[in-house]
Amino acid sequence: MTEPNQQHDPESLPPVDTEVIKKRYLRKRILEHMLGPFGSIILHIILIALAVRFLGMVTEDRTASIQVQIMEPDAIDLEEFERELQELQDLQDMTDLMNPQDALMDAPPDVSADVSTADDMSMDLADLNVLSDAKSPLVMRGLYEGRSGAGRSRMLGAAGRWGQETERAVIRALEWMKNNQEQDGSWRADTGGEQGMRMRVGITGLCLLAFLAHGETTSSERYGPVVEKAIRYLISRQTESGHFIDTDDPENAPYKAGTYGQAIATYAISEAYALTRIPSLKPAMEKAVDVIMKGQQTGGMWFYRYEKGNLVNNSVSGWQMQALKAAQMAGASNPGLKDAMERAIARLKTRQVEDGQFFYIQTGPGSRRDHGNTAVAVLCLQLLGHANSPEARKGQQALRDASIDWNSPPSWPMSVWYYITQAKFHQGGQQWTTWNEAFARAYTRNQNEDGSWSSPAKSGASIPFGYEHFFGPAFSTAMSTLTLTVYYRFLPTYQQIEIKEEEAPKTRDVVIEII
Repeated sequence: MTEPNQQHDPESLPPVDTEVIKKRYLRKRILEHMLGPFGSIILHIILIALAVRFLGMVTEDRTASIQVQIMEPDAIDLEEFERELQELQDLQDMTDLMNPQDALMDAPPDVSADVSTADDMSMDLADLNVLSDAKSPLVMRGLYEGRSGAGRSRMLGAAGRWGQETERAVIRALEWMKNNQEQDGSWRADTGGEQGMRMRVGITGLCLLAFLAHGETTSSERYGPVVEKAIRYLISRQTESGHFIDTDDPENAPYKAGTYGQAIATYAISEAYALTRIPSLKPAMEKAVDVIMKGQQTGGMWFYRYEKGNLVNNSVSGWQMQALKAAQMAGASNPGLKDAMERAIARLKTRQVEDGQFFYIQTGPGSRRDHGNTAVAVLCLQLLGHANSPEARKGQQALRDASIDWNSPPSWPMSVWYYITQAKFHQGGQQWTTWNEAFARAYTRNQNEDGSWSSPAKSGASIPFGYEHFFGPAFSTAMSTLTLTVYYRFLPTYQQIEIKEEEAPKTRDVVIEII
């Protein structure tokens, strides 16, 4: 038996390797020193990486996105749907009649672009879709910019103290013309019979021009029906050859005013097309322009009944040039249109005498030249791009002593003052300031109580060879309205009004509605 407190014999135990023990101890201490700081670094790196990844996920959630809204369709009215289908079919029928070449025409310089119909399109009144612009905005740029509501207010404000008073007179005149329009859309002359019926074309054209000068179109709330009826009347009077009054017809041979009527109606239809973009008006305009261009003499101007002799009439030629300019502004595509205007201006310049005045018909000693013929020549030079020519400046100087006296009028006073007012307005400066005071006072003080005007010629004043009083109040009222709308009818040739473009919206959000 062994004793409880018996000790082992040291010699009986295995020997201890102290070197191995030391190495193990040193290795343990080295590992403890290394793992401490490096472990902490590794742990922090892992934590930072996780934080960066988390923040990146949050940023991605905040980037711009496209919002898609899925909407339930409204209930469909089958009857309304059928009507829309029929309208689309009618539109397709009209598109089938269009000439592809028209789509290649450059947009007119002063109005918004459109799609035009073919030149050979039937002018049946059923094709005259005058309501095509009812829902579209009216765009008036360039020379027409003053006819917009904002443009009219701005230019009337610049007219000084007479601006508001003349505008009240214009509104009263428009009301009178509205109330005195015939059922067929025309305005009549005081002269009866067939001659009076022929006069209706020119007088209706002047009245239509007066409404258009105020910015009224077929889409106007108050005067839209008036404008529509006037357009329909003029179109109904146009023949396939383009004549509103057939000056080649032997029955019309004695009727000299037909040449005026053709030009005035062409002028009115051209402006109507420019401001409404009714497609059916384009072929009517271009056919009418063809008549004027074919009637132009080799020398460049015109005479009664478009005769091709040696005589030239400044008054007749003035209306033809204004009509061609209006058609060009509207985008007429008649070949040679620009050349026709340039040839007319070149010939017109040769008809000026040394003192700056222009001949009426014959040239040479003793021939008639006066403020009226000078003013129409100056106006044509201004409108057709020659406002700064020596001839225009000399003509303006010849008009310095022009005056307006209702009690002692010139021959054809409403026409003469109409031209003088425009010529001086486009010139500007002191001449216009002085004339503005005189003509605005005269017209506003001599307007009739009902809103119309009577030509001073009707009062028994000395008229050597004029018959203006036979044309009646519709003629006088239209001419007076066109005279008083001078402030905004066209931009003056001596200045341009800046048209600022609308700024594009700055938001980048995109909303797509799926119906």
